[in-house]
Amino acid sequence: MDLPADHPGFDADDVISYRDPGTAEDYQSWDDTVCWVLGYPFVPRALGLVAGRGGVLLDLGCGTGEFARWLARGYGVHVVGVDSSPAMLELARRRSPDPLVSYHLTVEDRLPFLAAASVDAATACFVFNTIAEPERLRVLVGEVARVLRPGGRFTTLAPHPDHVDGGRFEGFRRGEPGVRYRPGQAIPVRIRRTDGSWVRVVNVYWPTETYRDLLTGAGFRDVRVDAPRLADAAGVADPALLAARPWALERHRPPFLLVTGVRAGNPHREALAREGESRGGPSR
Repeated sequence: MDLPADHPGFDADDVISYRDPGTAEDYQSWDDTVCWVLGYPFVPRALGLVAGRGGVLLDLGCGTGEFARWLARGYGVHVVGVDSSPAMLELARRRSPDPLVSYHLTVEDRLPFLAAASVDAATACFVFNTIAEPERLRVLVGEVARVLRPGGRFTTLAPHPDHVDGGRFEGFRRGEPGVRYRPGQAIPVRIRRTDGSWVRVVNVYWPTETYRDLLTGAGFRDVRVDAPRLADAAGVADPALLAARPWALERHRPPFLLVTGVRAGNPHREALAREGESRGGPSR
């Protein structure tokens, strides 16, 4: 059913804000095991990262910097960690320092500290589900397109929009049984802390089509959607984490969605580049 107008739900003002220092501190206690099994490890695969190749990667919404540091140490990339929360960035600089990672604050959802075509790949993990304004989303994706080199990939990782019936994944539940959420609508989320207690927050519901439309609207092509289940995690996630939980719902319902697009470039220049490569040398 559709959510009735008088449903005792939430509005955009209730959506979680990590700019609040208390929320940022509490975030560190949230159980993110499922993210490290069926979310984060699939991002470098979607981006086509190769360990040791180097390059520059944009981590939009880097939070406490744990994922940024993991990418830097595992793949040897220089990571530009970006967030809109000074509180999160303070935690990142304190808890996740690394010589290959730099942290920066967004300026009204823009990235003025990055030049056009200055990064080789980009990701945004669990960012769009905390933003209720479509225009803000368009600005952010447009900025990613601006700073990403032609041919570079952008992957956004988000909760799977098809599973919002309150089903219990490892560490979180989204939505309520019998309620159908509309695009941009606030949605309740329950997250388990590592001490076993639960915290209730509010996110934003965006369907898969929204992610596709945002990327294609910003000039990305070859948009692909991936939704890993537990069987896909073998050889990708840490075996110790795979063995640490009983895993039930994740065996047949993917908790997360990865949407990846390729930054389009000048078709004529790309054709010349391919021609030059086929001749064994760079094109001019």
